[in-house]
Amino acid sequence: MDVGQLMRTLSEPTRYKIVQLLLERHHCSRSLSKMLGISESAVSQHMALLKEQGLVTSFRHGYHIHYVLNREAIEGIRSELGRWLSLIDSIEDCHGSNSCQFKLGDKSTGCLYRISTKEKGINAQ
Repeated sequence: MDVGQLMRTLSEPTRYKIVQLLLERHHCSRSLSKMLGISESAVSQHMALLKEQGLVTSFRHGYHIHYVLNREAIEGIRSELGRWLSLIDSIEDCHGSNSCQFKLGDKSTGCLYRISTKEKGINAQ
């Protein structure tokens, strides 16, 4: 599962709204088109991409195809975001200790924080 691709797919506003609606209950394309104010054809195109990415599955209910979110795909996104959060928590603040570990070829630290604050006349201590 390519979580980056899933996130790109969800970045389109209509697809994001579709997912929000599917969080409430399953819908058919007619229901989604009426709620979103777009054609059933447009809904079908969005659903094809959501299904291709594995975010949505479908099932037949009478004459209609109903769509439902794929729990495993949503859990995959949650897991990746959780990993990001743990990485953020593990980042050390080199600005408090005045010992930036990032070194450039010219032996300078190359700390962009120090450069940008120096240019702005901000004390970076």
